[in-house]
Amino acid sequence: FMCVQSPVYILFELITSIRAVVWLLIRRSIMSALQAHVQHPSCRRALFPAPLKHRHTSLVHRAVVDRESSQDVQSLLALYDGDGDGRLTLAEAQQAFAAIQTLETLRGSPKASIQPLRPVAQPVAPASSTAPSGPATWDVQVLNGIRAAKARGQSSASALSSYIASKLRNSGKSRATASDVVWSFCGMFAAVAALGVMSLHVRSWPLVGEWHQQGLNLLLGSFGTICVLLFARPEAEAMRIWNFVAGHVIATATVVLLLHLLGPGVFTRALAMGLMVAFMLLTDSVHPPGGALVLMAVDSAPIQNMDWWFMLYPSLVVTAAVLLPLSLACNWLKAHARFDFPTDAPASPAPSSAPSTPPRPHPLSPPSTPPSDLRPKLA
Repeated sequence: FMCVQSPVYILFELITSIRAVVWLLIRRSIMSALQAHVQHPSCRRALFPAPLKHRHTSLVHRAVVDRESSQDVQSLLALYDGDGDGRLTLAEAQQAFAAIQTLETLRGSPKASIQPLRPVAQPVAPASSTAPSGPATWDVQVLNGIRAAKARGQSSASALSSYIASKLRNSGKSRATASDVVWSFCGMFAAVAALGVMSLHVRSWPLVGEWHQQGLNLLLGSFGTICVLLFARPEAEAMRIWNFVAGHVIATATVVLLLHLLGPGVFTRALAMGLMVAFMLLTDSVHPPGGALVLMAVDSAPIQNMDWWFMLYPSLVVTAAVLLPLSLACNWLKAHARFDFPTDAPASPAPSSAPSTPPRPHPLSPPSTPPSDLRPKLA
Protein backbone atom coordinates (compact mmCIF):
# COMPACT_ATOMS: atom_id res chain seq x y z
CA PHE A 1 0.00 0.00 0.00
CA MET A 2 2.84 2.40 0.87
CA CYS A 3 4.66 1.47 -2.32
CA VAL A 4 1.60 2.27 -4.44
CA GLN A 5 1.18 5.73 -2.86
CA SER A 6 4.86 6.66 -2.79
CA PRO A 7 4.98 8.09 -6.36
CA VAL A 8 1.84 10.13 -5.72
CA TYR A 9 3.27 11.50 -2.49
CA ILE A 10 6.55 12.42 -4.19
CA LEU A 11 4.67 14.18 -7.00
CA PHE A 12 2.60 16.14 -4.48
CA GLU A 13 5.71 17.31 -2.63
CA LEU A 14 7.36 18.32 -5.90
CA ILE A 15 4.35 20.40 -6.95
CA THR A 16 4.25 22.09 -3.54
CA SER A 17 7.94 23.00 -3.73
CA ILE A 18 7.59 24.38 -7.26
CA ARG A 19 4.62 26.49 -6.18
CA ALA A 20 6.58 27.93 -3.24
CA VAL A 21 9.53 28.82 -5.46
CA VAL A 22 7.27 30.46 -8.05
CA TRP A 23 5.49 32.49 -5.38
CA LEU A 24 8.83 33.65 -3.96
CA LEU A 25 10.02 34.78 -7.40
CA ILE A 26 6.75 36.62 -8.05
CA ARG A 27 6.97 38.36 -4.68
CA ARG A 28 10.54 39.48 -5.28
CA SER A 29 9.68 40.82 -8.72
CA ILE A 30 6.72 42.77 -7.33
CA MET A 31 8.84 44.29 -4.55
CA SER A 32 11.58 45.24 -7.03
CA ALA A 33 9.07 46.90 -9.31
CA LEU A 34 7.50 48.75 -6.39
CA GLN A 35 10.89 49.96 -5.17
CA ALA A 36 11.83 51.16 -8.64
CA HIS A 37 8.53 53.00 -8.93
CA VAL A 38 8.89 54.68 -5.54
CA GLN A 39 12.46 55.76 -6.23
CA HIS A 40 11.46 57.34 -9.53
CA PRO A 41 11.48 61.19 -9.40
CA SER A 42 7.88 61.37 -10.57
CA CYS A 43 6.65 59.41 -7.53
CA ARG A 44 5.44 61.57 -4.64
CA ARG A 45 5.73 58.87 -2.02
CA ALA A 46 8.79 57.85 -0.05
CA LEU A 47 9.61 54.22 0.55
CA PHE A 48 11.20 54.89 3.92
CA PRO A 49 9.75 58.16 5.19
CA ALA A 50 11.93 60.15 7.52
CA PRO A 51 10.68 60.38 11.11
CA LEU A 52 8.41 63.31 11.65
CA LYS A 53 9.99 66.24 13.40
CA HIS A 54 8.76 66.52 16.97
CA ARG A 55 6.21 69.24 17.28
CA HIS A 56 7.23 71.48 20.14
CA THR A 57 3.99 72.11 21.96
CA SER A 58 5.35 73.65 25.13
CA LEU A 59 8.43 74.86 26.87
CA VAL A 60 8.63 71.66 28.86
CA HIS A 61 8.57 69.50 25.71
CA ARG A 62 11.46 71.46 24.29
CA ALA A 63 13.38 71.05 27.53
CA VAL A 64 12.73 67.30 27.62
CA VAL A 65 13.32 66.49 23.95
CA ASP A 66 16.49 68.53 23.53
CA ARG A 67 19.41 66.85 25.32
CA GLU A 68 21.13 70.14 25.99
CA SER A 69 17.96 71.60 27.46
CA SER A 70 17.52 68.48 29.60
CA GLN A 71 20.94 69.08 31.12
CA ASP A 72 19.91 72.67 31.82
CA VAL A 73 16.75 71.47 33.56
CA GLN A 74 18.79 69.12 35.74
CA SER A 75 21.13 71.99 36.56
CA LEU A 76 18.20 74.22 37.51
CA LEU A 77 16.77 71.46 39.70
CA ALA A 78 20.06 71.19 41.55
CA LEU A 79 20.28 74.97 41.81
CA TYR A 80 16.77 75.75 43.07
CA ASP A 81 15.95 72.60 45.08
CA GLY A 82 16.45 74.16 48.50
CA ASP A 83 15.65 71.13 50.67
CA GLY A 84 17.25 68.59 48.32
CA ASP A 85 14.28 66.20 48.25
CA GLY A 86 14.11 66.08 44.45
CA ARG A 87 10.92 68.17 44.37
CA LEU A 88 10.38 71.89 43.91
CA THR A 89 8.12 74.08 45.99
CA LEU A 90 5.93 76.64 44.25
CA ALA A 91 8.39 79.45 44.90
CA GLU A 92 11.33 77.33 43.69
CA ALA A 93 9.39 76.27 40.60
CA GLN A 94 8.64 79.91 39.77
CA GLN A 95 12.33 80.77 39.92
CA ALA A 96 13.29 77.75 37.83
CA PHE A 97 10.55 78.55 35.30
CA ALA A 98 11.80 82.10 34.94
CA ALA A 99 15.34 80.80 34.40
CA ILE A 100 14.14 78.33 31.74
CA GLN A 101 12.26 81.13 29.97
CA THR A 102 15.45 83.16 29.96
CA LEU A 103 17.32 80.21 28.46
CA GLU A 104 14.75 79.77 25.71
CA THR A 105 14.70 83.51 24.95
CA LEU A 106 18.46 83.62 24.65
CA ARG A 107 18.51 80.51 22.47
CA GLY A 108 16.12 82.21 20.08
CA SER A 109 18.49 85.17 19.67
CA PRO A 110 21.32 85.19 17.07
CA LYS A 111 24.32 83.19 18.29
CA ALA A 112 26.77 85.84 17.19
CA SER A 113 25.31 88.46 19.48
CA ILE A 114 24.52 86.49 22.63
CA GLN A 115 25.58 83.24 24.25
CA PRO A 116 23.28 80.76 25.98
CA LEU A 117 22.86 81.24 29.69
CA ARG A 118 24.20 78.56 32.01
CA PRO A 119 23.39 78.11 35.70
CA VAL A 120 26.14 78.78 38.15
CA ALA A 121 25.86 75.34 39.71
CA GLN A 122 27.43 72.30 38.11
CA PRO A 123 24.95 70.22 36.13
CA VAL A 124 23.73 67.06 37.78
CA ALA A 125 23.89 63.90 35.70
CA PRO A 126 20.41 62.94 34.53
CA ALA A 127 18.90 59.87 36.10
CA SER A 128 19.11 56.67 34.14
CA SER A 129 16.07 55.42 32.30
CA THR A 130 16.06 52.26 34.40
CA ALA A 131 15.57 54.19 37.65
CA PRO A 132 12.24 53.36 39.27
CA SER A 133 9.63 56.08 39.11
CA GLY A 134 7.75 57.29 42.15
CA PRO A 135 8.64 58.94 45.43
CA ALA A 136 12.24 58.54 46.51
CA THR A 137 13.06 56.61 49.66
CA TRP A 138 14.52 58.35 52.69
CA ASP A 139 18.11 57.37 51.90
CA VAL A 140 17.84 58.62 48.31
CA GLN A 141 16.39 61.91 49.59
CA VAL A 142 19.35 62.33 51.96
CA LEU A 143 21.85 61.67 49.15
CA ASN A 144 20.01 64.07 46.83
CA GLY A 145 20.12 66.75 49.52
CA ILE A 146 23.87 66.29 50.01
CA ARG A 147 24.52 66.44 46.27
CA ALA A 148 22.35 69.53 45.86
CA ALA A 149 24.19 71.25 48.74
CA LYS A 150 27.54 70.47 47.12
CA ALA A 151 26.29 71.76 43.78
CA ARG A 152 25.28 75.05 45.43
CA GLY A 153 28.63 75.24 47.24
CA GLN A 154 27.08 75.02 50.71
CA SER A 155 28.54 73.36 53.75
CA SER A 156 26.72 70.60 55.59
CA ALA A 157 25.71 72.90 58.47
CA SER A 158 24.33 75.64 56.22
CA ALA A 159 22.51 73.09 54.04
CA LEU A 160 20.93 71.52 57.13
CA SER A 161 19.85 74.92 58.49
CA SER A 162 18.33 75.94 55.14
CA TYR A 163 16.53 72.60 54.93
CA ILE A 164 15.01 73.04 58.40
CA ALA A 165 14.06 76.64 57.61
CA SER A 166 12.34 75.61 54.37
CA LYS A 167 10.36 72.93 56.20
CA LEU A 168 9.32 75.36 58.93
CA ARG A 169 8.25 77.99 56.38
CA ASN A 170 6.34 75.35 54.40
CA SER A 171 6.31 77.75 51.48
CA GLY A 172 4.68 76.66 48.27
CA LYS A 173 3.50 73.28 49.48
CA SER A 174 0.11 72.19 50.73
CA ARG A 175 -0.15 73.93 54.08
CA ALA A 176 -2.67 72.73 56.62
CA THR A 177 -5.51 75.18 57.04
CA ALA A 178 -6.86 76.30 60.38
CA SER A 179 -9.96 74.15 59.93
CA ASP A 180 -7.84 71.05 59.27
CA VAL A 181 -5.86 71.66 62.45
CA VAL A 182 -8.92 72.35 64.59
CA TRP A 183 -11.04 69.44 63.35
CA SER A 184 -8.11 67.01 63.54
CA PHE A 185 -7.54 68.06 67.14
CA CYS A 186 -11.22 67.64 67.97
CA GLY A 187 -11.42 64.23 66.30
CA MET A 188 -8.31 62.93 68.05
CA PHE A 189 -9.50 64.27 71.42
CA ALA A 190 -12.95 62.71 71.03
CA ALA A 191 -11.54 59.33 69.93
CA VAL A 192 -9.02 58.99 72.76
CA ALA A 193 -11.54 60.25 75.32
CA ALA A 194 -14.10 57.70 74.12
CA LEU A 195 -11.56 54.89 74.41
CA GLY A 196 -10.64 56.04 77.90
CA VAL A 197 -14.25 56.10 79.08
CA MET A 198 -14.86 52.67 77.57
CA SER A 199 -11.81 51.22 79.34
CA LEU A 200 -13.26 52.28 82.71
CA HIS A 201 -16.42 50.20 82.28
CA VAL A 202 -15.33 47.41 79.94
CA ARG A 203 -14.84 44.86 82.75
CA SER A 204 -18.60 44.71 83.31
CA TRP A 205 -19.50 44.22 79.65
CA PRO A 206 -21.00 40.91 78.55
CA LEU A 207 -19.00 38.52 76.35
CA VAL A 208 -15.74 40.50 76.47
CA GLY A 209 -15.72 41.49 80.15
CA GLU A 210 -14.12 38.20 81.18
CA TRP A 211 -11.10 38.84 78.95
CA HIS A 212 -10.58 42.27 80.46
CA GLN A 213 -10.91 40.83 83.96
CA GLN A 214 -7.99 38.55 83.09
CA GLY A 215 -5.83 41.57 82.27
CA LEU A 216 -6.64 42.46 78.65
CA ASN A 217 -6.19 46.19 78.09
CA LEU A 218 -8.63 47.98 75.81
CA LEU A 219 -6.17 50.78 74.98
CA LEU A 220 -3.93 48.90 72.57
CA GLY A 221 -0.81 50.55 71.19
CA SER A 222 -2.08 50.10 67.65
CA PHE A 223 -4.95 52.51 68.37
CA GLY A 224 -2.45 55.38 68.61
CA THR A 225 -1.16 54.75 65.07
CA ILE A 226 -4.68 54.27 63.72
CA CYS A 227 -5.88 57.54 65.27
CA VAL A 228 -2.95 59.50 63.82
CA LEU A 229 -3.66 58.14 60.35
CA LEU A 230 -7.43 58.63 60.60
CA PHE A 231 -7.40 62.21 61.84
CA ALA A 232 -4.13 63.60 60.42
CA ARG A 233 -3.67 61.68 57.16
CA PRO A 234 -7.01 60.09 56.21
CA GLU A 235 -5.93 60.04 52.56
CA ALA A 236 -2.89 57.83 53.33
CA GLU A 237 -2.65 54.55 51.48
CA ALA A 238 -2.33 52.67 54.77
CA MET A 239 -5.89 53.70 55.71
CA ARG A 240 -7.64 52.33 52.66
CA ILE A 241 -10.37 49.86 53.54
CA TRP A 242 -8.44 47.04 51.88
CA ASN A 243 -5.25 47.88 53.75
CA PHE A 244 -7.10 48.19 57.04
CA VAL A 245 -9.02 44.91 56.83
CA ALA A 246 -6.49 42.73 55.00
CA GLY A 247 -3.51 44.09 56.94
CA HIS A 248 -5.26 43.48 60.25
CA VAL A 249 -6.25 39.93 59.31
CA ILE A 250 -2.74 39.10 58.06
CA ALA A 251 -1.06 40.45 61.20
CA THR A 252 -3.35 38.76 63.72
CA ALA A 253 -3.66 35.45 61.86
CA THR A 254 0.11 35.20 61.42
CA VAL A 255 0.95 35.81 65.06
CA VAL A 256 -1.79 33.52 66.43
CA LEU A 257 -0.76 30.70 64.09
CA LEU A 258 2.91 30.98 65.03
CA LEU A 259 2.01 31.07 68.73
CA HIS A 260 0.20 27.76 68.25
CA LEU A 261 3.13 26.23 66.36
CA LEU A 262 6.19 27.64 68.13
CA GLY A 263 4.95 29.27 71.31
CA PRO A 264 6.02 32.71 72.56
CA GLY A 265 9.68 33.57 72.14
CA VAL A 266 12.25 35.81 70.51
CA PHE A 267 12.34 33.98 67.19
CA THR A 268 8.56 33.67 67.11
CA ARG A 269 8.29 37.43 67.37
CA ALA A 270 10.88 38.00 64.63
CA LEU A 271 9.38 35.37 62.32
CA ALA A 272 5.87 36.75 62.81
CA MET A 273 6.99 40.29 61.94
CA GLY A 274 8.90 39.10 58.87
CA LEU A 275 6.04 36.98 57.54
CA MET A 276 3.58 39.79 58.23
CA VAL A 277 5.56 42.28 56.13
CA ALA A 278 6.05 39.74 53.33
CA PHE A 279 2.34 38.90 53.13
CA MET A 280 1.36 42.57 53.27
CA LEU A 281 3.65 43.39 50.36
CA LEU A 282 2.36 40.45 48.33
CA THR A 283 -1.26 41.47 48.87
CA ASP A 284 -0.68 45.26 48.66
CA SER A 285 -2.13 45.72 52.14
CA VAL A 286 0.61 47.44 54.16
CA HIS A 287 -0.96 48.46 57.48
CA PRO A 288 1.49 49.87 60.09
CA PRO A 289 -0.74 49.23 63.16
CA GLY A 290 -0.48 45.50 62.39
CA GLY A 291 3.12 45.51 63.61
CA ALA A 292 2.02 46.75 67.02
CA LEU A 293 -0.58 43.98 67.22
CA VAL A 294 2.06 41.32 66.54
CA LEU A 295 4.45 42.65 69.18
CA MET A 296 1.71 42.88 71.81
CA ALA A 297 0.34 39.39 71.10
CA VAL A 298 3.68 37.62 71.56
CA ASP A 299 4.31 39.18 75.00
CA SER A 300 0.74 39.33 76.37
CA ALA A 301 -0.76 36.33 78.15
CA PRO A 302 -4.35 37.72 78.09
CA ILE A 303 -4.15 38.10 74.30
CA GLN A 304 -2.84 34.54 73.98
CA ASN A 305 -5.78 33.32 76.07
CA MET A 306 -8.17 34.91 73.56
CA ASP A 307 -6.75 32.64 70.85
CA TRP A 308 -8.38 33.28 67.43
CA TRP A 309 -10.84 35.82 68.86
CA PHE A 310 -7.94 38.29 68.82
CA MET A 311 -8.53 38.65 65.07
CA LEU A 312 -11.84 40.41 65.84
CA TYR A 313 -11.49 42.01 69.25
CA PRO A 314 -10.52 44.55 70.42
CA SER A 315 -8.72 46.17 67.48
CA LEU A 316 -11.07 45.46 64.57
CA VAL A 317 -14.37 45.81 66.45
CA VAL A 318 -13.44 48.98 68.36
CA THR A 319 -12.00 50.65 65.26
CA ALA A 320 -15.07 49.89 63.16
CA ALA A 321 -17.55 50.85 65.91
CA VAL A 322 -15.88 53.94 67.41
CA LEU A 323 -12.91 55.30 65.47
CA LEU A 324 -14.25 55.08 61.91
CA PRO A 325 -17.52 56.95 62.66
CA LEU A 326 -15.57 59.71 64.41
CA SER A 327 -13.21 59.88 61.43
CA LEU A 328 -16.17 60.20 59.05
CA ALA A 329 -17.53 63.10 61.09
CA CYS A 330 -14.11 64.76 61.15
CA ASN A 331 -13.70 64.40 57.38
CA TRP A 332 -17.17 65.87 56.79
CA LEU A 333 -16.34 68.88 58.96
CA LYS A 334 -13.04 69.39 57.12
CA ALA A 335 -14.88 69.42 53.79
CA HIS A 336 -17.93 71.54 54.74
CA ALA A 337 -16.78 73.77 57.62
CA ARG A 338 -13.59 75.26 56.26
CA PHE A 339 -11.79 78.32 57.58
CA ASP A 340 -8.21 79.50 57.61
CA PHE A 341 -5.81 81.63 59.57
CA PRO A 342 -6.23 85.41 59.12
CA THR A 343 -3.88 86.95 56.58
CA ASP A 344 -2.67 90.52 56.26
CA ALA A 345 -4.52 91.31 53.05
CA PRO A 346 -4.15 94.88 51.69
CA ALA A 347 -7.19 97.05 52.15
CA SER A 348 -9.17 97.52 48.97
CA PRO A 349 -9.51 101.16 47.80
CA ALA A 350 -12.84 102.86 48.28
CA PRO A 351 -14.94 102.93 45.11
CA SER A 352 -15.23 106.41 43.56
CA SER A 353 -18.45 107.78 42.18
CA ALA A 354 -16.77 109.35 39.14
CA PRO A 355 -16.86 107.22 36.02
CA SER A 356 -13.52 105.73 35.26
CA THR A 357 -12.11 104.99 31.86
CA PRO A 358 -11.40 101.37 31.12
CA PRO A 359 -7.73 100.55 31.60
CA ARG A 360 -5.55 99.84 28.64
CA PRO A 361 -4.69 96.22 28.10
CA HIS A 362 -1.20 95.43 29.28
CA PRO A 363 1.20 93.60 27.02
CA LEU A 364 1.50 89.91 27.59
CA SER A 365 4.15 88.98 30.11
CA PRO A 366 5.55 85.61 31.18
CA PRO A 367 3.32 83.90 33.72
CA SER A 368 4.39 84.24 37.33
CA THR A 369 3.38 80.69 38.12
CA PRO A 370 4.42 77.63 36.13
CA PRO A 371 1.75 76.17 33.87
CA SER A 372 0.18 72.84 34.61
CA ASP A 373 2.36 70.97 32.13
CA LEU A 374 5.53 72.18 33.88
CA ARG A 375 4.68 71.07 37.39
CA PRO A 376 4.88 67.28 36.98
CA LYS A 377 8.21 67.60 35.14
CA LEU A 378 9.85 69.77 37.79
CA ALA A 379 8.37 67.87 40.73
